Amino acid sequence: MKLLLKVNSEKTRQRLQHCSNNPVTDSPLKLNNKRINQSRNTSNSVSQKVTTTSKLLLVLISLVLIVAGVIVYVELTRKPPETPRGPIYFSNNYEHDTFPNLGNGHLVIDRMQWGASDLVANKLSVPLKHPIPYVLITHIGVQSVPCYNIYKCSIKMRTIQDSAIAEKGLVDIQSNFYVGSDGYVYVGRGWNWANTYANSSLAITFMGDYGRYEPNEKQLEATQYLLAHGLTNKFIDLNYKLVAQNQTKSSKSPGANVYRIIKKWPHFYPCGMDDNPPCGSELGLPYPWNANM
Repeated sequence: MKLLLKVNSEKTRQRLQHCSNNPVTDSPLKLNNKRINQSRNTSNSVSQKVTTTSKLLLVLISLVLIVAGVIVYVELTRKPPETPRGPIYFSNNYEHDTFPNLGNGHLVIDRMQWGASDLVANKLSVPLKHPIPYVLITHIGVQSVPCYNIYKCSIKMRTIQDSAIAEKGLVDIQSNFYVGSDGYVYVGRGWNWANTYANSSLAITFMGDYGRYEPNEKQLEATQYLLAHGLTNKFIDLNYKLVAQNQTKSSKSPGANVYRIIKKWPHFYPCGMDDNPPCGSELGLPYPWNANM
């Protein structure tokens, strides 16, 4: 009997040991549920990673936009550096402070640029003394149409010079400066050589016939800028006298439309009108002004 109990006990022990070494296999349903749970856990983990990446990307984009906005704001609100205000030259053949840009778009077009004849170089012989006491305003007249761009005004300047030399027997163009309807000032004899009217005057000619046409605002302003430049550089006397050509000789120049305007300008001097003395009589200038130099 004892032997039988011992044998049964040994068999029971072996059976339990075998069960512990070989666990019961899960059923197919349990295995499927386990796989679903694992898949869900994996999906949740991936979703969390995607959400975190998206948030980081949005934060990065926001930072970039903020930095860009700050840079744009700083650039827009920053004052531009001040550039020194100096003369602007149009070629390399000027002496210091000779012909600057007059300002407000009124350029000075020198003789080389409008195509002056080289044959008249060094033929001017009468210097113009500074400061100049008189400023004489004339126009071309003879039904001359105003010019509105540098191309046509340059052609007109060459025509005026050719006429002065070939038809009038002069050594060069007549006036010191010419003003086009383009608002540019064209150099004739310049600041240093006498014009053909009177040695103590600066002759400024409006390019056109201003008995027929009206001067435009650019032309009038360019003339005033030229006068201001002459005063600043002491080419013109601080108390200069502004006169029209019809005050110095029997003439329709500078045309009724220009004359009507310059009569209201500062420095206008009513010499040769009514009971006033002839223009330049205090300087010993003869009447009429027609030196033909």
